[in-house]
Amino acid sequence: MTSTLPYLSYIPAHLIMGVAILVFFLAKAIPGLKNVSPVGIFVLVLIAGFVTELMMGSESKSLFFNMLQVDSYSRFYNQLFFIIIGVTDLMMKNNDEMNRSIEWEVFGLLSTICLGMMMMTSATHLLMIVVGIELVSLPSYILVALNRRFSTSKEASLKYVLFGSFATGIMLYGISLLFGLTGTLQLKSLWPALAASPNFGTPIYYIAIIMTLAGMSFKIAAVPFHFWCPDAYQAAPTPITAFLSVAPKVAGLALIMRFFADHVPVQSEQLSMIVSLIAMITMTLGNFAALRQKDIKRLLAYSSISHAGFLLMGIAVMNEVGRQYVFFYIVIYALMNMGAFMAIIYLSQGRNFEIKSFAGLIKSKPVMVVGFTICLFSLAGLPPFGGFVGKFYLFWVVIEKGFWALAAVAGVNSVVSLYYYVGVIKTMIIDEREGQMPDFSTQSSVPIGFVILCAIPIVVFGLYWNPLVNLSALVHMF
Repeated sequence: MTSTLPYLSYIPAHLIMGVAILVFFLAKAIPGLKNVSPVGIFVLVLIAGFVTELMMGSESKSLFFNMLQVDSYSRFYNQLFFIIIGVTDLMMKNNDEMNRSIEWEVFGLLSTICLGMMMMTSATHLLMIVVGIELVSLPSYILVALNRRFSTSKEASLKYVLFGSFATGIMLYGISLLFGLTGTLQLKSLWPALAASPNFGTPIYYIAIIMTLAGMSFKIAAVPFHFWCPDAYQAAPTPITAFLSVAPKVAGLALIMRFFADHVPVQSEQLSMIVSLIAMITMTLGNFAALRQKDIKRLLAYSSISHAGFLLMGIAVMNEVGRQYVFFYIVIYALMNMGAFMAIIYLSQGRNFEIKSFAGLIKSKPVMVVGFTICLFSLAGLPPFGGFVGKFYLFWVVIEKGFWALAAVAGVNSVVSLYYYVGVIKTMIIDEREGQMPDFSTQSSVPIGFVILCAIPIVVFGLYWNPLVNLSALVHMF
């Protein structure tokens, strides 16, 4: 048997995160280490992980008996994970919802999630996919329950656990069906075996695929595995909400795209239609549910569900171009969402998240409100912002493929989303405030600077998008 030790050089970032997990969870038992700032160590870990992934370039290798495929595709996403988690750390420092006494444990949980997401992006074996999903899910359940001041936090976490367990159970049953049909769990050999199977095109064939997709759909909060999302987002500390709305969703999308990769010879119209149908239902439910929300975090939760539907548009076409535009929109989505949540942390002061509490804030914090407005307009898909360009490319690729029904439903949903995003903006700019204006004198100016740093590329990519398009074109699996 060939030793796997020489191959460890291909996964330095995975090893860094593995060591980080041990350090953070054992820190309080190591003499002298508990007096060191966990924030500083965590930042160094993220920088080290990002740099090592960047230095690996486009080198590709199958590892651990072809259970992992590390390539430019997984490394691009891993670098994005490190950036998102770094931003989450910045949010935590500027938010009083977090319990400072458990910082070591929180960073350990975030490190575990990061390792799980890295495994999800590179997994080419169905059991490795399950391991990656669980490494993301289990710490997420705990993070949602961190806000122990509110009883809803425990309730939301329990709901999250139940739905996660249900989705994983369905996924494992689907995997067992696929193994029974093909005799393999390797993605590259799975699809040819399915094509050669006498059960190809039968109900059991589609049932097995749909059930396997259940766990992946759970991570991106796609219908029907979305019910946990609004409660979890509302109950969790806002930095955790921001993190959960972006990072696991990105990992889930990357996983689904690798599942339906170019080596799949069975890219039938039926499979594309299944993904298209899930996309249409997901975006429609998310948008129409968002119309009734009065809590800004809950509104953005349903917004996140709807954006999962839009992103699934690029997956439905099942080709390289679709994956390219999904990556393009993911980068824009990360900027929009993280910027929006940072603005919420600042403007709400971590206490009141009702939309009406933002009334008249343009008078006291015009710069922050303008930055927040840019993020919301971009989420709505209005020009000249990056969100418009991202949606345009997704619309273009599905129309070129002939998915007119999907394009029509997405168009209607874009109009619907504009209504509730504009409603928030109207509240901040036009509505008169009842009562005293909040005191921002003790607030750090860091969040303002961060929101502006998010707003600038959103505008730039809305006017000049070629650099990001070219970067997206480099994200290849092979």
